[in-house]
Amino acid sequence: MAKVKYVPNPLFEEEVETTPQFKRGMWDITDDGAAAVRRAAPVKTGYYRHHVKAIGTRIRTLDVFWHLVEFGSVNNPPFAPLRRGLRAAGFRLVVDPR
Repeated sequence: MAKVKYVPNPLFEEEVETTPQFKRGMWDITDDGAAAVRRAAPVKTGYYRHHVKAIGTRIRTLDVFWHLVEFGSVNNPPFAPLRRGLRAAGFRLVVDPR
């Protein structure tokens, strides 16, 4: 029996990430994450919830005052919908301390 030597493909990740199946899967996961963020958002006016979007493989909020909702202010408590929603959706979130 001949021995076959395993040779890893250095471009494997890049090749997989360019397939339509991978992209579709990532978009589906991103949609689920955005839905979880919307569920975790405060309901006072609904403005913040309405402006959470899944764009490609990113989750964005287009609310210009998102930081006040996320981290709070003198007059508002921190609701943290991005952090709580992503963790609730099963994402591992590491916050950069900078």
